[in-house]
This record gives sequence, structure tokens and C-alpha cells, in this order.
Amino acid sequence: MDATPPAQQRAAAAEDAVLAAYVHRYGPVAWAHASTAGDGARTWHYWWHAHLVHALAEAERHRPSARRRRLIGDLLRGVTLRTAGTWITPFYDDIAWMGLALAETRPHGHARARIARILARAYDPAVGALPWRTRSVLYNAPANGPAAMVLAPSRHRSLAAQLSAWITTTLDDPDTGLVRDGIEHGTVRPDLWTYNQGVAIGAALALGDRPRAAAVLDAVDRWCAADDGLFPAAGGGDGGLFAGILARYVGLAASHLDGVAADRARRLVRRNADALWALRRDGRFPADPRREARGEGDDLDLSVQLGAWITLEADVTASAGLTS
Repeated sequence: MDATPPAQQRAAAAEDAVLAAYVHRYGPVAWAHASTAGDGARTWHYWWHAHLVHALAEAERHRPSARRRRLIGDLLRGVTLRTAGTWITPFYDDIAWMGLALAETRPHGHARARIARILARAYDPAVGALPWRTRSVLYNAPANGPAAMVLAPSRHRSLAAQLSAWITTTLDDPDTGLVRDGIEHGTVRPDLWTYNQGVAIGAALALGDRPRAAAVLDAVDRWCAADDGLFPAAGGGDGGLFAGILARYVGLAASHLDGVAADRARRLVRRNADALWALRRDGRFPADPRREARGEGDDLDLSVQLGAWITLEADVTASAGLTS
């Protein structure tokens, strides 16, 4: 008999491990510490919390729980407290991620609507995109992809389509089809990060552009083929979330696309979920799915453990069509 637990059990185990190690309650509010050791043991990260809330929303769809719903409310009150009620930072990519989390948890709330308005106002028609942050000359995929997803279901849908088209025409690498990081002073930054591919897929899906989503998915599949389908790792810190973000939107692609593309998406997510699960140790996942988890370094970061959990929830999403 197969000794690997079903996708739901693996995702639930990852959720339990993250919450036990990182999330702390302070009366009616809660937030997560950035690490289990060192300086990060007390650090609070806005955009990591956006992904924590988003992951909890995904878990709630997969395994509904009144206790989890209460925790989501506590974490959102924590964000309110930490941002003095503004819900924003100077970084447009960060607030776009929070907008996506709120779309999953408080879709009709004032904070989500405010974030959508701020993103729409940040659009620079001279460039055709949003800057990375206020007063920045960097225009990149991790700001414009999530912004397109936030704006797609709103009255700003045409702007969302423009942002997705800008990513395609400006940042797509003509040789590989992969999405490069951004453009600064008219020069394209050639870095290829996993989460940039994810947001391009997510934006396309939000706009109903299946051919675009399938094209980026195919480029990712070719990119990872030489490494047996494993997503490139980006270490700890912010990079700990990158592969999980890609997994989230590849998992969604599996449920939105058909035929070969859907099968490709399921295979990619399952391969990475399997590797992370096999190499976990003492409830901890590795920052790189090519080695065992360690009790030191990058593997202590919330981002790394949260990214692994997101990948395992993505496997549940990708598998839903096969098991329902």
C-alpha cells in the first residue's frame, strides 16, 4: 500500500506545523513571527502575512473549520493593528498580495476596495504598468501580476488586462517564454524567478486568458524538465515564498485548463509537493526540495515553511478534479 498520505492530510500537517511554530495570539489579535530563532523570532512581515492569510483561506476551502475562521479574523485584526488601520505599505507588490488575501477572506470589505483603488491610481500610463513601490523607477512582474489579479474582478478589469499584456510584451523572454523580473530605466532585468511565472499564470487565469496561462505553464515545464520537474529554489527570506507562489497558480491552472495543459500542471505541483514531503524532518520542510530539512539556517524562516504549505495546498487544488 502507498505509504504517502493523501494530499489533504499532507496539507493539514503542514498547516498545523506552521501555526504551531510561528503564529502567536495576543488577546483578540494574532500574528506570526518571521523565524523560530535569531532576530527574526520577533519580526513581523506584511507581505508574508498576506500569504499566511491566503494559505489559511485555501485551507478553509479544502477543510472548513470554525477554529480556522476565527484565526483568520484574529490575524486580520493583527494586520489592522500593525498598519495603524491603513492596511498599506509603500510597496505596491506587497499591498497587491494583501488585496488577494482579502479577496479570499473579506471580498466585500473596505480594505480590499481601498487597495484596489490605490493600485489603479498607481498605474503609470507612460510605462503601461505599476511601479514596484512609490517613487520607484522599477516596474516588475511581482507588482503588476498580483495587481492584475486584484483588479480583474473589479470595475478596473480593462486596466488589469493592460497590466497582463504589459508583462507579456515587455518581460517575456523571447528565447524561453519565461517571464523576466522587471524593467528599470528602460532596461529589462533578466532575472528569472519562480513567482514571476506564477503571477503571470494567475493574471491570465483571472482574465480568462487560457492560452496565455498554458503558454507560461509550458515554459515553466521546459525550464524545470532538466531537474525532474523541481522548481528552482531561492533560499530563505522573501525567496522562501517564491516557489510556493508558483505552485499556487500552477495548481489553479490544473483546475482551469483542460487536457495536456491540466495534466502538466498537476504533474508539476505533485512532483514538488512529493519532494518537499519526502525531505521534511521533525515537521520542518527544506528551503530546497533537493535536500533534507535542517534545524538551522533558511529552514527556520516562516517564509520557507509557509511556501511549502502553499505548495501542499496547491496539490489539493490540482487534485480536486481527479477526486471529486
